Amino acid sequence: SDNDEDSFNEYYEDMPWLALDYQERTKKSELGGKYNVHGIPKLILLDGDSGDVICTEARNKIQFDDTEGENFPWKSS
Repeated sequence: SDNDEDSFNEYYEDMPWLALDYQERTKKSELGGKYNVHGIPKLILLDGDSGDVICTEARNKIQFDDTEGENFPWKSS
């Protein structure tokens, strides 16, 4: 999805979420290391006030574990 800028733009043109600009490769690497991102899509919930991590596996919670959101907000174990 991000081997080059054209591939990046094509992948994200229909996506409803925000993304770093392609030129932000250094920031992408920093964030990937900080939040243990090894593939996309990855959804991490952060506290908007403190920046603390609430859940590192929110995508799995939404897609597989708690599809109705009954246990939201999920906490990382």
